[in-house]
Amino acid sequence: MRKVFKSSSVMSSQHGAALIVSLVFMLILTIIGAASMQSATMQERMAGNARNVEQAFQAAEAALRQAEDELSQTSVGPFNGSGGLYLWCADPTDTRVSCKAPDWKDRGLTGWKTVATDTVAGVSQQPDYIIEELNTFADSSAALDSDKMSTMAFYRVTSRGYGSSDRAMVVLSIMYKRGGN
Repeated sequence: MRKVFKSSSVMSSQHGAALIVSLVFMLILTIIGAASMQSATMQERMAGNARNVEQAFQAAEAALRQAEDELSQTSVGPFNGSGGLYLWCADPTDTRVSCKAPDWKDRGLTGWKTVATDTVAGVSQQPDYIIEELNTFADSSAALDSDKMSTMAFYRVTSRGYGSSDRAMVVLSIMYKRGGN
C-alpha cells in the first residue's frame, strides 16, 4: 500500500515568508554597501586635502628659503614698501607706504614678492613673501676697541604657499637676525 502525503497544507502555511526575509537581508546589504562607499569617498577626499595642504606647506617653505637667501646678501634693497620690502612701524596711524605691509589674508599679489616662475611645480600659484625690517641695534657683544660698531638687524619674513587647488593656503612666519654673532 502506498501512502501519499498532501503537501498543500505545508505550502499554504508559508505565505511568502522567505521572500520577506530575503528582501530584508538584501536591504541590509545595500545599506552596508552604500555606507562603505561613502566612507571610502570621504577617506579619499581627506587624503587629497592632506596632500594639498602639504604641497602648500612645501611651497611656503620654498618662499622662506628664497627670502633668507635675499637677506643673506651683502645689501638688502631699500625698505620702502615695494618689492616685498617693508618697515615695521610701531605707530598704526603712520601713513608712510613703507609701513603698510599687505595683509596675508588678502589673496591678491599686491605688495608681495613672488618666487621665480616654476620654482615649485604642481601648485595653483607660485608662493610669495614679504620682509619687514623690525629694528636695528648696536651689537652688545662686539669688541669695544673696534673702529666700527657692529649692528644687528631683525626682520620678520612672512610667506604664503598654495596647494594644487586654490583652496589651500599655508602662511609661515619667521624672525631673521642679520649681523652680530
